[in-house]
Amino acid sequence: MKIENKDFDQIKELLKEHGIARPSAGFSLRLTNAVLTSYKLSYSKKYRKQERFGKWIIGILIACSLWVLIELKPSIQVLVLVLPVFSLGIGLFILISMLKKVEGKS
Repeated sequence: MKIENKDFDQIKELLKEHGIARPSAGFSLRLTNAVLTSYKLSYSKKYRKQERFGKWIIGILIACSLWVLIELKPSIQVLVLVLPVFSLGIGLFILISMLKKVEGKS
Protein backbone atom coordinates (compact mmCIF):
# COMPACT_ATOMS: atom_id res chain seq x y z
CA MET A 1 0.00 0.00 0.00
CA LYS A 2 1.59 3.26 -1.13
CA ILE A 3 1.02 6.47 0.79
CA GLU A 4 0.30 9.46 -1.43
CA ASN A 5 0.91 12.51 0.70
CA LYS A 6 2.70 15.76 -0.20
CA ASP A 7 4.07 16.27 3.32
CA PHE A 8 5.46 12.75 3.36
CA ASP A 9 7.11 13.30 -0.03
CA GLN A 10 8.65 16.60 1.12
CA ILE A 11 10.10 14.95 4.22
CA LYS A 12 11.42 12.12 2.08
CA GLU A 13 13.16 14.57 -0.25
CA LEU A 14 14.67 16.51 2.65
CA LEU A 15 16.01 13.31 4.16
CA LYS A 16 17.56 12.34 0.83
CA GLU A 17 19.27 15.73 0.56
CA HIS A 18 20.54 16.16 4.09
CA GLY A 19 20.60 12.62 5.37
CA ILE A 20 19.58 11.61 8.84
CA ALA A 21 21.75 13.39 11.39
CA ARG A 22 22.26 11.35 14.51
CA PRO A 23 22.04 13.43 17.70
CA SER A 24 24.37 12.90 20.63
CA ALA A 25 23.54 10.27 23.23
CA GLY A 26 22.97 12.92 25.90
CA PHE A 27 20.47 14.79 23.75
CA SER A 28 18.63 11.57 22.93
CA LEU A 29 18.43 10.64 26.62
CA ARG A 30 17.16 14.09 27.62
CA LEU A 31 14.58 14.07 24.84
CA THR A 32 13.38 10.60 25.81
CA ASN A 33 13.06 11.62 29.47
CA ALA A 34 11.18 14.79 28.54
CA VAL A 35 8.71 12.88 26.37
CA LEU A 36 8.11 10.23 29.04
CA THR A 37 7.68 12.85 31.78
CA SER A 38 5.19 14.87 29.74
CA TYR A 39 3.26 11.70 28.90
CA LYS A 40 3.08 10.62 32.56
CA LEU A 41 1.87 14.05 33.67
CA SER A 42 -0.73 14.42 30.94
CA TYR A 43 -1.97 10.86 31.45
CA SER A 44 -2.41 11.24 35.19
CA LYS A 45 -4.35 14.49 34.85
CA LYS A 46 -6.45 13.48 31.88
CA TYR A 47 -7.64 10.03 32.90
CA ARG A 48 -7.93 10.30 36.68
CA LYS A 49 -11.69 11.04 36.60
CA GLN A 50 -12.35 8.25 34.10
CA GLU A 51 -10.43 5.73 36.20
CA ARG A 52 -12.37 6.74 39.31
CA PHE A 53 -15.66 6.40 37.42
CA GLY A 54 -14.63 2.95 36.16
CA LYS A 55 -13.80 1.83 39.70
CA TRP A 56 -17.24 2.96 40.88
CA ILE A 57 -18.91 0.99 38.09
CA ILE A 58 -16.92 -2.15 38.93
CA GLY A 59 -17.80 -1.74 42.63
CA ILE A 60 -21.51 -1.44 41.83
CA LEU A 61 -21.38 -4.51 39.58
CA ILE A 62 -19.67 -6.56 42.28
CA ALA A 63 -22.20 -5.40 44.90
CA CYS A 64 -25.11 -6.30 42.59
CA SER A 65 -23.68 -9.74 41.86
CA LEU A 66 -23.26 -10.42 45.58
CA TRP A 67 -26.81 -9.25 46.22
CA VAL A 68 -28.16 -11.59 43.52
CA LEU A 69 -26.13 -14.45 44.99
CA ILE A 70 -27.60 -13.79 48.44
CA GLU A 71 -31.15 -13.54 47.05
CA LEU A 72 -30.80 -16.95 45.36
CA LYS A 73 -30.12 -18.57 48.76
CA PRO A 74 -27.41 -20.92 47.51
CA SER A 75 -26.66 -24.29 49.04
CA ILE A 76 -23.48 -25.09 50.92
CA GLN A 77 -21.86 -26.69 47.84
CA VAL A 78 -22.24 -23.48 45.86
CA LEU A 79 -20.77 -21.41 48.69
CA VAL A 80 -17.80 -23.78 48.87
CA LEU A 81 -17.09 -23.01 45.19
CA VAL A 82 -17.86 -19.27 45.22
CA LEU A 83 -16.23 -18.23 48.50
CA PRO A 84 -12.64 -19.06 47.42
CA VAL A 85 -13.11 -17.14 44.16
CA PHE A 86 -14.29 -14.02 46.01
CA SER A 87 -11.47 -14.41 48.53
CA LEU A 88 -8.92 -14.60 45.72
CA GLY A 89 -10.37 -11.47 44.11
CA ILE A 90 -10.29 -9.52 47.37
CA GLY A 91 -6.75 -10.70 48.10
CA LEU A 92 -5.53 -9.67 44.64
CA PHE A 93 -7.17 -6.26 45.03
CA ILE A 94 -5.43 -5.72 48.38
CA LEU A 95 -2.09 -6.89 46.98
CA ILE A 96 -2.33 -4.58 43.96
CA SER A 97 -3.25 -1.58 46.11
CA MET A 98 -0.32 -2.31 48.45
CA LEU A 99 2.11 -2.55 45.51
CA LYS A 100 0.83 0.74 44.09
CA LYS A 101 1.48 2.46 47.44
CA VAL A 102 4.99 1.03 47.65
CA GLU A 103 5.71 2.04 44.04
CA GLY A 104 4.48 5.57 44.70
CA LYS A 105 6.87 6.04 47.64
CA SER A 106 10.00 5.02 45.74
